[in-house]
Amino acid sequence: MATDEWRMCAEWLVRCQILPEDHKANQANANAFDIAQALRDGVLICHLLNQLSPGCVELKDFSPRPQMSQFLCMKNIRTFLQTCKKTFGLQDKDLFQPLDLFDVKNFRKVIETLSKLSKTDIAISKFRGFPREASKETLEHPYYNDLELLADGFPPDNYGEHDDEDIYGNLQDLANENELVDQEDIYDIVSPDQDDTDDIYNDIMQLQGHNRRSSERSLGLPPPTCKREHCVKELIDTEKNYVDALEMIVVHFIKKLTNSLSLQDREIMFLNIEKLHDIHRRMYDDLYETVLSANPKIADIFIRYKSELILYGAYCSNLPIAQERIDKLCESEMHRQKIQECERQANEGKFHLRDLLSVPMQRVLKYHLLLRELIRNTDKTHPERQPLENALEAMQDLSLYVNEVKRDNEALQLIEEIQTSIVDLKMPANTSLRDYGRFQKDGELKVLSHMESKVRNRHIFLFDKVMLMCRARMVDKILWSETYSFKDAIVLGEFKVDDSQPKNDNQSKSSKNWNWPFILFQKCQGTAYTFFAKTEESRQKWLDSIQMALDNTQPAAGQNFIMYTFEKPRECDVCGKLLRGIFFQGYLCQDSKKAVHKECIGKESQIKPPARPPRSEKGQGITVQKAKARKAYTGQPPPNGHKALKFNVNDVIEILDRSNQMFWKGRFRGEEGHFLADCVDLTKTVTRKASYIDVKSSGASNGGFMMFDRQESTASHNGSSTPSKALETYPWYVDAMERDIAHANLDGCQDGAFLIRKSINPARNGLLSLSIKYANAVRHIKLNENKGKFYLVENKLFDSVPRLVEYYQNTTLADSFPDVNTTLRFPYKDIATNDNPCAQTTGQRVICYARVQYDYAATSTSQVSLAAGDRIAVTSKNGNDKGWWKGKNLTSGRSGYFPLAYVIEDD
Repeated sequence: MATDEWRMCAEWLVRCQILPEDHKANQANANAFDIAQALRDGVLICHLLNQLSPGCVELKDFSPRPQMSQFLCMKNIRTFLQTCKKTFGLQDKDLFQPLDLFDVKNFRKVIETLSKLSKTDIAISKFRGFPREASKETLEHPYYNDLELLADGFPPDNYGEHDDEDIYGNLQDLANENELVDQEDIYDIVSPDQDDTDDIYNDIMQLQGHNRRSSERSLGLPPPTCKREHCVKELIDTEKNYVDALEMIVVHFIKKLTNSLSLQDREIMFLNIEKLHDIHRRMYDDLYETVLSANPKIADIFIRYKSELILYGAYCSNLPIAQERIDKLCESEMHRQKIQECERQANEGKFHLRDLLSVPMQRVLKYHLLLRELIRNTDKTHPERQPLENALEAMQDLSLYVNEVKRDNEALQLIEEIQTSIVDLKMPANTSLRDYGRFQKDGELKVLSHMESKVRNRHIFLFDKVMLMCRARMVDKILWSETYSFKDAIVLGEFKVDDSQPKNDNQSKSSKNWNWPFILFQKCQGTAYTFFAKTEESRQKWLDSIQMALDNTQPAAGQNFIMYTFEKPRECDVCGKLLRGIFFQGYLCQDSKKAVHKECIGKESQIKPPARPPRSEKGQGITVQKAKARKAYTGQPPPNGHKALKFNVNDVIEILDRSNQMFWKGRFRGEEGHFLADCVDLTKTVTRKASYIDVKSSGASNGGFMMFDRQESTASHNGSSTPSKALETYPWYVDAMERDIAHANLDGCQDGAFLIRKSINPARNGLLSLSIKYANAVRHIKLNENKGKFYLVENKLFDSVPRLVEYYQNTTLADSFPDVNTTLRFPYKDIATNDNPCAQTTGQRVICYARVQYDYAATSTSQVSLAAGDRIAVTSKNGNDKGWWKGKNLTSGRSGYFPLAYVIEDD
């Protein structure tokens, strides 16, 4: 009956609206691991409890986006177990242990716990539980419907005694072989809706407007006659309503509770409310006056007040604390009655104080929406169109700053939890873990110190500056409390990564599956550690996270810039936008003391007036002509035998030659070629100082850059007959490409899609690799060369790479690689077009597309870097309330979260 149990559990989760009906676990060919994999991070089971008993699990007590962090996943699972016991009355014997789910050690016990939960009074009042009563199940079984079979001695002795080990016994092995998966689509379905907060905001705005119209004279604005004037009126009306709402809080709560609450309570509950009331009262007066003037300048007001509105960062990050303090005070009958009396006097008890305090956060995040709508209805020739665009950029920047302050407070809370959980961690004086950068990743690895001979189990916590190695210890199974014992630490800046180690198939039986190594070795001393991951995918994620941490602390674009925490809000000295968050917001130049974003390191200032261009005499500088694409060029019509330079709308091209009226020569992203001149509009001429990179070399043909072509050098040295230049015309050759980008580009394609690339891995830099999609996975195979012969396996040699490709286009790879039973079917360049969504996204639904406005440099592996002009396939807007969307950068091929303020959604 075990098969029936997990399937009935999946059906119950569908009834509870936790799993969608079309989820993999509900398919005919599903297995028990499909539902185990969906539940392992603890997110869905916490949402399940809130579905059965709304509010029983507070959002602050679990992580709705654990980002594949074992620490957060285990926290989610423990929160679920504690709530099952506290709210639903389950006993200890009914509950599974956290690792029973996370490592799928005992999934039978997990199903049993969920079954017990489904039969509780709270749960069964909403949804039918599982399984049904045994007697009913038995009577309905087909066995009892055939008396003739009964007479012949059925059922057999072993009927119904399926070996559960066949169903649950191998799940732990599957968990070891499969990383946790991103379930963005399901999270979007079960995550709490933000509409409730929006409804409160809208209701309060309407109430204040109604009260004012009933008691005051008209605002004196002329009736709107067009859509643009309606937008202006909405902006003015809602600002006045908001000022009234703030005044209501000041008059009816702050002043009337002065004698009832302590100063500390009032400061926590009403942080910055009076200051915000003063700011918005003045801001409304200025808006009102400018609208009535002969030359309205709405944009100037928003730009002028931006620096004062930064106050919202502190307010919004404090809001959960303020609401929690109100809830705590209301546990006292005296305080509850006093607060309720204030609510009745303020708004006849229609809105609670904790709801009123959410209105400021909603308001500050509305400004960019109101301005965007105003811009939509403002003609491009209108004198205020450009100033409004600037005001929109300022309010988007403010919105992102506010959201990042909130997010950083959550990040600091997590870092504090990690530090508390490591019971014997001794920090230097006046320091804490927050001083070592942002938290990047955690999880289990096996570690071998080169000073010892024993491989040890360690739980690793990775931060930007340090890697902590700990031993997990369970101290209280009843309260499901897990702590860690500190063992060692690696200061990442002192170490280098060696990822060239081959798979270790000689590990001991106790280390089964832990055979994917990488090494961290100290630069100046002999200390080194070998780490072993469970899977190749896990190893790559650790390497990516370590590389991201190193890139954060040692940015390649600026050796003289250090990651820095600014005590006060500060704007970037390059782009003028606010540095995001409250700790390690950006970088400080040790010489000039300039503060910049990560993506702004090495760039010229964009906020200062342009300098006088240098003299044009020989040797003084080089003139660079730029052009912006007004339509895409795909290579058609072809540029008269020259190499085509392809680009999309809004891409910026460097013009190299305009001597031909029809086809110009240009450079885009390092590539040179010819394109249709009619596709671009000339924008500006830039004069920059000459340097060695502009000196032409007789042996260089890469746009004037003197570069060493590693592949050609290797080929020449070994007598190769196929230099990389000769491969450029083939639809399967993509030149230099990182393994991850190749993986992302092929992941959404059909089986047999392939490409050949130059590896960027330090151990194989410049050497060729074959990447191919097969059986829902992307495989990477070394393309070797020796003495002018090319091969994937040594017993099949070819005179050239094209000959090798041609052979495997007609012969399956399974002859040499049994796990890859396919031929080379679809060259990547033939399918990677803008019209082929399969080649652009990884099987996820695309909500919309967006164009990147500003550069953004990722600071964690869950994010994706952006460059102005990139196109993004947006796959989730669930983080909209925090200022982030998720999608795939169609230029780089990478997927992750990005700040929505940095993109413009396509119409």
